[in-house]
Amino acid sequence: MATHADAALVMQGIGKCYQSPGQAPVDVLHALDLSLAPGDFVALMGPSGSGKSTLMNLLGCLDTPSAGHYRIGDTAVEGLSGDALAALRNRFFGFVFQGFNLLPRANLIDNVALPLMYAGLSHRERQKRAIAMLDRVGLGGLGERTPARLSGGQQQRVAIARALANEPAWVLADEPTGNLDSTTSAHIMALFDTLNSQGVSIIMVTHEEDVAAHARRVIRLQDGRIQSDVSSGAAGNHQSVT
Repeated sequence: MATHADAALVMQGIGKCYQSPGQAPVDVLHALDLSLAPGDFVALMGPSGSGKSTLMNLLGCLDTPSAGHYRIGDTAVEGLSGDALAALRNRFFGFVFQGFNLLPRANLIDNVALPLMYAGLSHRERQKRAIAMLDRVGLGGLGERTPARLSGGQQQRVAIARALANEPAWVLADEPTGNLDSTTSAHIMALFDTLNSQGVSIIMVTHEEDVAAHARRVIRLQDGRIQSDVSSGAAGNHQSVT
């Protein structure tokens, strides 16, 4: 089983086809090859229908490919049972969504601790780690509040703390600034920059160029294929793949 230190994500010939009863099959991804290394900060971009959200779901084991091979470190994903996929998700991935997806009646500590319920930790350990994660995202001392008492930017910080709670190999963020104003978005992206500099690997779906500019690598999709793959920023090397 792969460890966090070697949790590279490697896709070979990945295809995804959706089939609805009585309708023609829809191919969303076509023979896609992709390799992501630990420490990456990757932005996935493309127009609606380009396949970027489908690719994110496959990377995070929220869905399975129709064709091809996907490995997380030395672990082959294809053919795994639903329970095995869930265990893999919980071990290697933390998720941040545009809509925050917080439990409105639970306080912040309990919201952040939620993924830890499946990790076999005691209640005390879950609470301790949740408090530490809230400190990490700049919300120390607010753990007893409920989400309704927070701004949108603070709620997204809680969601990021929750994604970090299991100390995952990768954080997957789907339009993490989509519901935020420009100033708050800048603060959230500064937090992502800090986390990546601390060794957190990040994959982010966005349609905003200024948000994508924070990434070390920008992958653009078009009609289910990789149109370009450019390393920039801290990575320094510029390379396009068409």
